[in-house]
Amino acid sequence: MNTSYRIGVDIGGTKVNAGILRPDGSILKKCLLSSGGAGNPRAFVNEICSSLHAMLDELNIPLSLVEHIGVGIPGTADSARGVVEYSCNLFGRNVPLGDYFEHALGRRVVVVQDSWAGAFAEHLFGAGRGHDDMMCVTIGTGIGCGVVLGGRVFGGAMHTAGELGHTPIIWQGRPCSCGRRGCLEAYTSGNAIWSQAIERFPEKLRGLPQRAETIFDLVYAGDADARRLVEECVDKLAYGIALGMNLLAVDTVIISGGVSVHHDLIIDPLKEKILGYGYPAWTETRTIQIMPAELGADAPMVGAAFLTPDQVDIPDEERTVPHAAVY
Repeated sequence: MNTSYRIGVDIGGTKVNAGILRPDGSILKKCLLSSGGAGNPRAFVNEICSSLHAMLDELNIPLSLVEHIGVGIPGTADSARGVVEYSCNLFGRNVPLGDYFEHALGRRVVVVQDSWAGAFAEHLFGAGRGHDDMMCVTIGTGIGCGVVLGGRVFGGAMHTAGELGHTPIIWQGRPCSCGRRGCLEAYTSGNAIWSQAIERFPEKLRGLPQRAETIFDLVYAGDADARRLVEECVDKLAYGIALGMNLLAVDTVIISGGVSVHHDLIIDPLKEKILGYGYPAWTETRTIQIMPAELGADAPMVGAAFLTPDQVDIPDEERTVPHAAVY
């Protein structure tokens, strides 16, 4: 009997994607829930766990046959303690989410940053297979990034590695949701594309859906203002990614997220622009790869089902004794 099922939960800004997975990363069953109840974390976790139990019951899989349960969150997580340290768009600060899940399920649940989980999933099962040193940049409502070095997720001493979206690219620039100014996310995320469009050509947007896709629709319809805005955003995205590649010396960048589906407008121009901003020692002598992700919106959920604290590279002194596991 298979004794290594896995559960992954991806808690996003608007929805929760939860699934039961096989050891090869394939999804047996998944469900979508609203993130609207995140303001009351304990009740929110209970709601998610009820859905998990329902899926397990439907598949006739007892919880005892689940090898690992992981939860991805939008923000900074201390995976060893199961604490959401900072989540500016959802939970706030210092929420013991792992304890809430453990109380509801009677099992240890590992809490990880969603971007790290997405990167790990692409490394294991997606576009990053065979690439041990890579960045996975997610372009959606915000900008997320997970870094894999030597086949392990790089976390850093402060558990914040990969915060490309909150790296300032313009001094005292546009305000960001994190409370700082000039962050890459404030210029190149889906929300940023929409907000800049409203500032520049509001008359063209009256009565249209308030989302980045509207701007891309205008580009495809031949609107010059919309095209100029998207090109500027891609240029800033390339600048930010080049900064990350200069620091980390990775040779592979995977682009994921809702906005990234526009290959001709987002992904195709990126490589040349990145090479124009990067350090000449690698731009002139090394081959880099800029690739679209393969796992789509399921990547953080899949990665959460497989990413454990032992697979995250943080200093030994930062590791703490985890919760007692009930396996």
